[in-house]
Amino acid sequence: MVKLEGPNTPGRVVPMRVIVCGLHRTGTMSMRLALRQLGFHDCYHMATVFENIYDDPQQWVRAYEAKYLGKGSFDKGDWDRLLGYSQACCDMPVALFSCELAQLYPDAKVVILNREPEKWYESVLETVQGAVRPTGFFNVLQRIYIFLLDPGMRNWIRFTKVMASLGMPYDHVTEHDKAIAWFNDRYAEFRAGIPAERRIEFSVKDGWAPLCEHLGVPVPQVRDGKTGQLVEAPFPHANDRASFAVSSKRMSSEAVQRANTNLVNTLGRVCLVGCLGYGSFLAWKTRLGGRL
Repeated sequence: MVKLEGPNTPGRVVPMRVIVCGLHRTGTMSMRLALRQLGFHDCYHMATVFENIYDDPQQWVRAYEAKYLGKGSFDKGDWDRLLGYSQACCDMPVALFSCELAQLYPDAKVVILNREPEKWYESVLETVQGAVRPTGFFNVLQRIYIFLLDPGMRNWIRFTKVMASLGMPYDHVTEHDKAIAWFNDRYAEFRAGIPAERRIEFSVKDGWAPLCEHLGVPVPQVRDGKTGQLVEAPFPHANDRASFAVSSKRMSSEAVQRANTNLVNTLGRVCLVGCLGYGSFLAWKTRLGGRL
């Protein structure tokens, strides 16, 4: 979802209705699709940050520095501006602010999105870590090229570094036990910070019924192609490891395209200035004989 407002636009456009306490690689993309299917538009997700790469990363840096470093503040007005087009939220970077958001938006329903810790660890290891730690000469060179020529990617890299250093202070590759402890601690915080009567424990494996009951919406139905009868719609399952690789490749391709465009524009401006300068020199030489 590309937002239409800038970072200084006041107010909230739609109400916050669902807060999903779900860390990355816990089924958040499936949950995002499910909430959209249930009519909650839109659901703020890490993908939203990338879709708004020129504005949102800087706002998240402010939010993380305010929470973890006490640097400045990030109040309800800031959240309304950042999440104002979203009726729901899940995934990083918003997940680490779930308890604060639940207090700011008391009418929102809360879903704790669960996954077995070891499966979560392996999933992150095989997906996210490969994306943030490029290997091979070409991939490293491409990352440098993008960083130098794409302001959006510079925003993204700074944001992810701040999020990782402040919100996830461990090395996922080498510190397995610390990663698992961090994961468990976050879910303990969710449960301690949000009353039991306001939340539901959920996994994407549970399907529609418990989620829809908690949110007070009907289970979505589709018409069976063979019988013509209305049947329960399949629960969306997305962003598996293969899909993540495709998505990461697409994001890199978009960044390269932006970098290429910026390079062409920069070279074009340099050529234009050069041509104007050379033209001025010729005019001076022709009309004035090169005299000052």
